[in-house]
Amino acid sequence: MTHPVKNGNIGQYYIKFNHFLARFFIFDRVFREFAETSVRIESGDCLVAENLPALKCDWERNFHSFNYFIQSEIPAVPSRDYQDFQESVYQILKDYANAQRQLINAIDDEAERIHHDQVQLAEGKIRECKSRINDALQQIVTVSFG
Repeated sequence: MTHPVKNGNIGQYYIKFNHFLARFFIFDRVFREFAETSVRIESGDCLVAENLPALKCDWERNFHSFNYFIQSEIPAVPSRDYQDFQESVYQILKDYANAQRQLINAIDDEAERIHHDQVQLAEGKIRECKSRINDALQQIVTVSFG
């Protein structure tokens, strides 16, 4: 059974937004893999060619792509009813990006070490951002189908 949507344009927005979210989750997975690799490098459980300065460089490159993604590829809102949702998601993604920046900055590539206290703070903020995204998605479902 299909559920009626209050505004036909909203259905297209959902499709685009779901695609956007799928890409966000890909970035998130890549960032988690960078974090896991940094731990393996620090413990010595890595390939000979892997090192923290090179990892940080690759992480930075992906981070710049992520910033472009959140600034230019978030779908346009088809209705004023969803403006608050859009602004909320955008702010959450900016907060997520700031937490990722803190995580990257926790790598001291000159000393080839990781500042674990910074990592714990950044990872906590990242978890909080993902929880806030989930909460925002729950609210949009209620608005549309409630």
